[in-house]
Amino acid sequence: MSMIPTYRSRPSALHSARAGIGAALCGALALVALLHRHPLVLAGALAAVLVAAAGAGVGREVRRSLRLAVPLALLVTLVNPLVYAEGDTLLVRGGELLGRHFDITLEATAAGALAGLRVVVLIAAFGLLSAAVDPDELLRLFRRVSYRSALTATLATRLVPVLARDASRMGDAARCRPRPVGRLSLARAALAGALDRAVDVAAALEVRGYALPGRPRGRRRPWSRHDLRVGGAALAVAALALVAAVAGVGRVEPYPQLETAAGPGEIALCVALPLLCGLPFAGRAARLGVARV
Repeated sequence: MSMIPTYRSRPSALHSARAGIGAALCGALALVALLHRHPLVLAGALAAVLVAAAGAGVGREVRRSLRLAVPLALLVTLVNPLVYAEGDTLLVRGGELLGRHFDITLEATAAGALAGLRVVVLIAAFGLLSAAVDPDELLRLFRRVSYRSALTATLATRLVPVLARDASRMGDAARCRPRPVGRLSLARAALAGALDRAVDVAAALEVRGYALPGRPRGRRRPWSRHDLRVGGAALAVAALALVAAVAGVGRVEPYPQLETAAGPGEIALCVALPLLCGLPFAGRAARLGVARV
């Protein structure tokens, strides 16, 4: 759980912006990884995530999420050349197992490395979302679409860590006994505690009127300059990624021979992404609270 960033309110432009706008910026960075697999473009997207995380004061949390991303990226890099042996440049002539001949090619290895880099960018973008966007406010956006689903998701995000701590404490208490109980007994006790807590939460929600049907009241929140700055950056990143993909910037053809475009377009895109993500945190206006426009 220490590798998963948790939200904590901070005085930054990304934290001050409304949750939908902050999620849009993180989604735009994830969109870059989904549309492109050029190493320069992916490096620019990862740098953009780190720039936004540093500006929001959550750089340590996002770097911690990379501990989860790097092993997954290495796994993708290793598995791809084993299961997909296309490519003209043979690196290792493998043996035969269960009727399948295993050969490792340069093209399959490079394609696996690029796929692993995309995984790193995606996990870093969602780590930024988890660390800098208020989950309660984000779930509140969906209450008009599905009130019960939003309430269920909100309770799950709050109760899952509590139940995990309960189970951990039960395990610690069980190990202190002269004859520790088995795992099955510990699991039954944790499940019984979770059911008891669920009944208590349901009763508390019913007393507070959550069981009554009704349309939730909307709250009009004026747009702040942080909303405009972060939203503009999100729109610019998404538009730049889409235009570059349509124009063929960052083209990579791994098979049958590795062909990677390396021109001014790829370099410009790599440089533009961190600059766009750094703009909402630049200047005096980004450090003056949450004044409205």
